[in-house]
This record gives sequence, C-alpha cells and structure tokens, in this order.
Amino acid sequence: MDSPLTRRQWFREAARSITAASLLGSGCGATGGIPLPNESTGPPPGDDYELVARLAHISDAHLIDEETPARLPFAKGLVPVSWRAYERYSTQLLDGVIRAINRYHELRGTIGFVVHTGDAADNRQNNELRWFLDTFDGKLINPSSGPDDRAAEQRGPEHLDAHAPFQAQGLYRQGAHGDKPSIPWYALAGNHDTFALGTFPVTRQLLGSSLTAPLPLSERIGLFLPTALDPTSSVAYSPITPAYPGPPVSATLPTRITPNSARRYFTRDEFVAAHFETVTGPPGHGFADPVSSQTWYSVTPVAGLRLIALDSCRPTLTLPAGFYAEGAIDAEQMAFLRNELRAAQQREELVIVLTHHPSRNLHWLHGSVVSTKELRETLNRHPCVVAHLAAHEHRNRVWDHGGYVEFETAATLDYPQEGRFIEIWKSAEDIQLRYEVFSHLPDVKELAAQFEPDDDPLLEMRLLAYELAAADPVVPGLAPPEQLIEEIVGPIRDLISGISEEFTEFSEEFTSLRDEITGDTIDVADHFLKSDVPSRSQAARSGSSGDRAGVITLPRR
Repeated sequence: MDSPLTRRQWFREAARSITAASLLGSGCGATGGIPLPNESTGPPPGDDYELVARLAHISDAHLIDEETPARLPFAKGLVPVSWRAYERYSTQLLDGVIRAINRYHELRGTIGFVVHTGDAADNRQNNELRWFLDTFDGKLINPSSGPDDRAAEQRGPEHLDAHAPFQAQGLYRQGAHGDKPSIPWYALAGNHDTFALGTFPVTRQLLGSSLTAPLPLSERIGLFLPTALDPTSSVAYSPITPAYPGPPVSATLPTRITPNSARRYFTRDEFVAAHFETVTGPPGHGFADPVSSQTWYSVTPVAGLRLIALDSCRPTLTLPAGFYAEGAIDAEQMAFLRNELRAAQQREELVIVLTHHPSRNLHWLHGSVVSTKELRETLNRHPCVVAHLAAHEHRNRVWDHGGYVEFETAATLDYPQEGRFIEIWKSAEDIQLRYEVFSHLPDVKELAAQFEPDDDPLLEMRLLAYELAAADPVVPGLAPPEQLIEEIVGPIRDLISGISEEFTEFSEEFTSLRDEITGDTIDVADHFLKSDVPSRSQAARSGSSGDRAGVITLPRR
C-alpha cells in the first residue's frame, strides 16, 4: 500500500493539479526548435547512401466506445473531445490507415516496422484495447458494446453502418496477405491508455471492488453529473446509443442502460500483457515482460537502429480526481534512457526515441521530473540520436533541435486523420531523414486504375468520417475552408458513387448532419493557411504548414 501523503505533499499536489487543469488545451510550455518548411522529398539519395530503415509512424487511434456510461458527451460545449460526430468510426478509420500502410508496403517500398505512440484506447477500457489489437490482427470487429436500439430502416446498408461488424484487413503478414515480409509493430502507452478520459486517475475504492475514476467534488449527490466514472455501470448521463448518436443533449438525470463487463478499466499490467496475445509480431510489441507493468523499453527493430520507448504518463504523484493529461517522465526512466543511449553509442547504432507527449509538454506542473530542456539536451548530447517521435496533440509538426529531429504526428481519428512515413538513410558524411504524411484515403489516380469494391469495402464510410472530422475539428485552428476539403473528397466521391448506388443518399444525409452539428465552423476558418502552403490540396490534408513532407540532413557527429 502507498504511504499516505503528508499535508505539505497534499497541498503541493493539489496546487499542481489545479494549475495544470487551467492550462489543459492551451498548448502551453516551451516550443523551442525550428519549425521546418515544406519541401518535396525528391529523388532517393545516391549510391553512397545506405537505407537504415523505412517506418510508418501512427498515433492516437482513440478507439472509442461511444456507448459507455463512463463518458461525459454533454460537455461537448466546454471540452470538444467529449463528443465527436465521427467518433463512431474510430475502428474503421484505424483499419483504413492500416490498409494504407499495407498498400505502400506492397506497391512502393518495404515497410520495416510501424510504431503507434499511444492512445490506443480513448477511455482506458478493456473493449477499446481489444478492438485496437484485433484491428491490427485482422479479426472480425464488432464496434458496438450495447444493444442495437435502431429500427431496421435506421440502419441502412451494412458498408455504411458504423455499428455493423466488419472484417479488418490487419497489418501485413507474410502468407496471409502476400509474399512480402511481415510488418512488425511497436506500441506505447498514452494518457488515454493510463487515465480515464485521458485525465482522471483510476482507483479501486475497496479490495475486490471494480475500478472507477472519481470526479472532482465527489461528495456531490450526483444528480446531473456522476461522482465517479464507472464503465461497467448500469446508469448513464445523456447516453449515446446507435439510435441516438448525438449531438448530445445537455446533462440529464441518470438513465438506466444495459451494463457490459467488457467495458471495464484495464490495469497497466493488463495493458502490457494484452500485447503478448496477438497474432502479429513481435511478441509484446516492444514490451519486455508479459507479467510486468513496465511500459518503457529498448529494442532493435532492424539492424543498426535502436528504438528507446519512454512512458510519458508517469507523474510523480497522482490524486483521485486530479488532472493528468500532459507529459511526465520520471527519474527511473531518465536513468534508463541515459544508459541505453551510452550503450547504443558504443554499438554504433542510430537511435529513435519514442514518447506519447512531445518534449514541449514536459513540465513540473504536470508531475514530470524531467523538463523539456533536460530531455532535449540529453538527446542532443548523444550523436547516435537522429529522431524523436511523439504525438498527443493530434497535429503534424516537425522540429529541428540541432542534432536530431522531433516529429509530432497527427491522430488517425481526428482531422487530418494521417500518419507519417519516415526513411532513414546514412552515408559516411551524414544522416538523411526523408518523410511524408499519408491518409487512409487512397490517391484518386490509384483508385481509378485498380479500385474494386471488395478492395476497400469501408472506403465510403471513412470518406463520410473524414468530412465530418474536417467540419468539426477538435484541435483549434485546424479547420480548413470547405472548398479545400472538396478537393480531397470530391474526386473520390465521384469515382465510387458510380459503384455504390446508396452512397449519394447517405452522403446527403451526413452532410445535413454535419451542418447541423457545426453551424458556422467553416465560415470562421476561411482564413486558414492563405499563405506558406505548397498547394491547396496539401493544405486541406495538412494539420499545420511546414510539416508534411521533407528531407532533413544531419551531419555525422
């Protein structure tokens, strides 16, 4: 049992939580580094370069059980991520991103490995984690957790029904998908895999009782707001169901729902162990021990390259009902990092460091022992480090920190629904990093040449999810003008509308829903990226300027 907090510790931790809570979503903290300009990746390097690795970086899948009672969808007006019009498509969007990786692997170049840098689940629920792993494994996915309360006429065609079971393609495996090598993938814990709703600590009130997440002022009666979040509860506030998907109404009195034990919160031990129960490889996906709760590791995915993964969700103290969404790395991991960097230097390996939070999110206010400055100085002190991959903020950014490059990659759920391909080349003189973002939406020229409905049966559904996400972005400043979105979705819609007779009708229905939800969101954002972008189409799919594709050369140190 943890030792009780002293009075001084309690007040210090409470002050830290309150201050951090006031800063949530503000993007506070040191930015540092130099944001890089847009440029084409151009032709591959010459004969004097050796390819070290080609990888795909994806993150923040946020597989959402929107029917769980342990969410607060009525808080949409205050916290945009409390409810999303497109959240019901989270599993299908992850499947689409995996399909895009597989296409690249088959048609363009062999992918050495994939990394997902956290927030596999949205609410630390067991069924959300299971959906995530099963989608990577290519299993049959049933994305609903409660009874289907819709009338038959509400359901529509199966390939446009977000609640219908579907067959995931799964990450490429030799034999199952073709003759090319299987693609291994590596995992990391994010704040939504650690805390309820990515913020609140999960506790067990009594020995043998279920895990719950107390909310602030838990002494309340709980008339319009629960005193604690319990995903296995039979009571919900403003519940979301297939028949009533939202927008959510304001807070209501508690409503009886059908409970589901599969929704329970998982423990850190269970999170690690679940990664040893997959058909895709490698066993554990980076985690070293199925009976350990250690969520940081060091592995060699390909010869000459080392991945060092850190858990940035380790605040020094956590209090029930505190706010812990931002980055925190503890002293034990920092010592681990320094030892691994020294060993990699001796082995003449190149190093990629993985965290869920970007380095600028580390601060003592969030409970981090390690500061932004300390982490960056440590990485710059070791010439073997070439890249730091992070996410969390659901947007694309690339920062030059002098000796290495920090990549922040967008979410697969929220607009722009992208991942990033990265190549690492080396010569005797320098290291070259080449990168480009990619989407779950295929290139329309590729579609026109070879598309058959069975190739990607959920493409139309994901197209609708993309439009909804672009119209109602949860990240401030990311909403593009509507005409830019049309440049992306229009050609695809025109092509597949000739294949599916139902698409036009459902597209109109979802356009109407989008307009109802977002109001004048598009009009407000008409100024988005009027300059400093290479093309209108690129701007439409970009989360921010200067971060989509490029070539960065680092001198050998």
